[in-house]
Amino acid sequence: MAEIQKKYILFVLPFLPYPLTSGGHQALFNGIMAVNASYNVFVAYKGVDDEDHFSAQQEFLRLLPNVTSCPCLMPKPERPSWKIRFIWTVRHILDRLLGTTDSHTKTVDATLGNWWLKSVTPTDRKWAEHIDALCKKYNFDIIQVEMPWMISDVFCLPNNVKKIFVHHELGFVRRELEIVNAGNNAYAEACRSFADFNEIGQLNKYDAIVSLSPIDSEKLHEAGVTVPIHTSFAIVDTSKELVLPSKVEKRLTFIGPDAHTPNFVGIKWFLENCWGKLKAANGEYTLDIIGTWSEDNRMLFSEKYPDIHFLGFVDNLYEVLKGSVMIVPITVGSGIRMKILEACSMGIPFVSTTVGAEGIPVDNGKHCYIADDADTFISYIRKMDCLQHQKDLVSNSYQMVRDNYSLEALTKNRMDIYSSVLS
Repeated sequence: MAEIQKKYILFVLPFLPYPLTSGGHQALFNGIMAVNASYNVFVAYKGVDDEDHFSAQQEFLRLLPNVTSCPCLMPKPERPSWKIRFIWTVRHILDRLLGTTDSHTKTVDATLGNWWLKSVTPTDRKWAEHIDALCKKYNFDIIQVEMPWMISDVFCLPNNVKKIFVHHELGFVRRELEIVNAGNNAYAEACRSFADFNEIGQLNKYDAIVSLSPIDSEKLHEAGVTVPIHTSFAIVDTSKELVLPSKVEKRLTFIGPDAHTPNFVGIKWFLENCWGKLKAANGEYTLDIIGTWSEDNRMLFSEKYPDIHFLGFVDNLYEVLKGSVMIVPITVGSGIRMKILEACSMGIPFVSTTVGAEGIPVDNGKHCYIADDADTFISYIRKMDCLQHQKDLVSNSYQMVRDNYSLEALTKNRMDIYSSVLS
């Protein structure tokens, strides 16, 4: 009997999903791994032509040897001269001393004037030509585009190929929440309306949309997406045996870089509304923030709030999280919080907002604590002072991820989606 020919799939990604330094990297990597055995997999992404990229690519291909890597390499950007860096440093110091700038304001302005519009605007010429060349060279059956700022890549793809967009975070949902920070701003409203209109229109250019939670699927329907919408999910490693908490340390942790605006907004809300009251109740609490944060924002918070430590990227996440209570004070955005799934798989208790835990089947008081106002958020953190309480929560949350987020389940889910799209 003749062997069935594997179909060809191209993953169009914004970056090489390795090393696994963020929830986004993990979600992309796991999606590839889930279908690697069933499809001929090609991965196109933007990379920097340097030794770091080459090393990461080699490790990525060692873990997934059947994948064909198709990077679009860009030259490594030149570092600004010492004179330019000196001027920037002096300006930042003066801004802080004179109170003439605010990092959050700058972040909002950049979001309104650049990010919203950029996320729905066709990409640069070199990238478009790279994708076009790959499509002409290989006979792909499916092309899968991922991450919200890659949505307009649909215009680079041939008409005779099935096109799928995996939506990790709904732009129109995030913009609806972010617009609050802009105040009464006519330009911001125009930018938001323009971006929302283009996002829905571009989604309808695909043959199917994949969201990462049932809630997001419903929101896409309500927003006007008319092509088929499928619900998928992320996965986490639950191969290691659960280790229950052994002591209460009064140490809080947060995972996420400030380049992702919801992380900055969430930490700012927590520090302004919760941290002072929590420290007044018990001065032993500390907060470790994991992930890459700019020097400006580290100084902004460290100078204003006591006992906050910025750890940057860590090689062994479990060793840093162990013994802590993780906080997820996210107030804007959509999609799935990989940081919560990781906490569940590692046996780390956590307190989240409703937005932070959205789309994950956790119940308040059974798997974690969920609060949307400062006083309740604080009270739930203090409830974690009971060690047995921590053990009960992590036991329930660990079983939840084992039941719902396995590699086998994701493989079946994605294969069913592809079969539906191809038929």
